[in-house]
Amino acid sequence: MDLRHTDLFEISPISILCEDWSGVKRAVDEVIAGGVTDFDRFLEDNPQFFFDVRRFHRILDVNRSALDLLGFRDKQTFLRESRVRLPASPASNAQVFKAMVRGETVCQGERVLHTKDGRVVPILWRASLPPGPADPQAYSRLYFFAVDVSELKRVQEALMAAQADLSHAGRLSLVGELAASLTHEVSQPLVSIASHAAAATRWLSRETPNLGEVATSLSRITASTQHAVRIIGKMRSFARRGELVTEAMKPHDCIADAVTLVEHEAYRQRTRISVDVPPDLPAIVGDRTQIQQVIVNIAYNAIQAMQAAKSPERRIAIAAAADGPQSVTFTIADSGPGIPDDVLPRIFEPFFSTKQEGMGLGLSICKTIVEEHGGRLWAATNSRQGAALSFSLPVVSTAGEAVAQPAAL
Repeated sequence: MDLRHTDLFEISPISILCEDWSGVKRAVDEVIAGGVTDFDRFLEDNPQFFFDVRRFHRILDVNRSALDLLGFRDKQTFLRESRVRLPASPASNAQVFKAMVRGETVCQGERVLHTKDGRVVPILWRASLPPGPADPQAYSRLYFFAVDVSELKRVQEALMAAQADLSHAGRLSLVGELAASLTHEVSQPLVSIASHAAAATRWLSRETPNLGEVATSLSRITASTQHAVRIIGKMRSFARRGELVTEAMKPHDCIADAVTLVEHEAYRQRTRISVDVPPDLPAIVGDRTQIQQVIVNIAYNAIQAMQAAKSPERRIAIAAAADGPQSVTFTIADSGPGIPDDVLPRIFEPFFSTKQEGMGLGLSICKTIVEEHGGRLWAATNSRQGAALSFSLPVVSTAGEAVAQPAAL
């Protein structure tokens, strides 16, 4: 390096490390020369490779910003302790290895540093590589740039917490709006329990008790009790605030849980709900309560829209279907007035509402939930009548994970 280059390296406000990866490149080239055609699979099957080639890697230089980031006062101490302070990170190293094999000139990733002064620092790193295929010697001086993203992570966590609060508030708002219908729904089995209890008492009070009829009444009391408990349980689960729990679940179960919460309001508003879910649909992955919230919110909006428009025939069709091998699409369609063309582009905007007393957060929350699950939410006006809102979610792969996931920093 000439003097100017050295000065720029030293005074840069961005942390820079100069590293020798030539020996690692030779080891990678040997693997490829040995007949390996799927290098990604090779790394998965040989995790020890990361640590075996670590002995070929050296840190040559480090600038002042990097020393500050890592908690060191001088270069000599850092270079002596670099293997302890910067141990091999398989995830980060894999990015470099794969870039070498593909001949890419840039690679990047993220990792966590444990500094000399006891801090835990998340960083984003980026490296420039020689255009490939290149001789191993070309990798003898690679420059790695590191940025401390601690504050960004804190902001992200705060944003996620705020979104969780908003999502929970949205569910509580829905429970409040559905309260009258749900209270009536719970009161029905309670009335039934009282009626069957009275009948059982009468059968027992006879001079010759009819134990068969008593058993029938008790059986009906048990069924009504279970029905009430099931409704209350679903209400509590829906309203409860909890940690995001990602799990595999059947599309039909998600829809059935949501329908339980809106079916009495639909009955009250003379709205018929139909469900169409093929039995062989693959499982999806996500948080059950949040996916349920999306379906309930959209269905309830449809019930309100048809009631406000005084639609003569009120129908909601909830369907799920495979959308290629990687996702399942849910659609909630109604027979209401539809969505005006000038409103359609704005329905997912926060605080936009066509209802006089609406806050305009319901669909915005739904969109955030779906996107955080790696899917998308969209709306359209039916060709015949009404509106249709659809959202897609990733299916569970054979490895038990989502085929598609939300983008991470």
